[in-house]
Amino acid sequence: MAGTLAAGPAQQPGQAMQKALRPDRPQGFARRQSLGRPLQLALRPSPAELKQAIDAVYRQLLNRQPLAAERLVDAESQLRNGKLSVADFVAKVAGSELFERRLNRMAPLRAAAAAYLALLGRAAQPHETSRFLATRTTEGLRASIEAILSSQDYASAFGRDTVPYLRGLATSDGIPLTTVNRTASLYGGNAALNPPIKGAI
Repeated sequence: MAGTLAAGPAQQPGQAMQKALRPDRPQGFARRQSLGRPLQLALRPSPAELKQAIDAVYRQLLNRQPLAAERLVDAESQLRNGKLSVADFVAKVAGSELFERRLNRMAPLRAAAAAYLALLGRAAQPHETSRFLATRTTEGLRASIEAILSSQDYASAFGRDTVPYLRGLATSDGIPLTTVNRTASLYGGNAALNPPIKGAI
């Protein structure tokens, strides 16, 4: 006679998400010393400062420098001419095929983690991951990205002139310790989604 499987306890809503996002070894804490200061573009930046900011945005969002043919030449020119702020340039890169392709190559949970780490400098909280995935399903990936960029969290952390950077390795108001630990895990452990940003303007 075939045996029967005992039914396990039903998981509460959100438990599976929290389990999937729970870090095993937050190795990123060991790399905090390699993080540079935030890059904030001056009111009248030099060509070298502009190049540094542009390179930092690409590195933060794409995890690499783009090839010459991939660069957003028009957006770079507008930033250099003062027609775009750093936040505007970040939005251009985040809305590009380069960034979308990077996220589309990942599993959904990993893509949500990469988007938050790149754009907000920290891991997503479980409810943020759920919202990202729901928006992506109903409105598309670009809408999920735009929701992060238009959030109060982005405005408070980076304003108009600061390049997003890894800031989630320290506790702050409204950010629980579990999110700090997830950020450390993503940064230096099982995902390593973005490199450190060195140097400052």
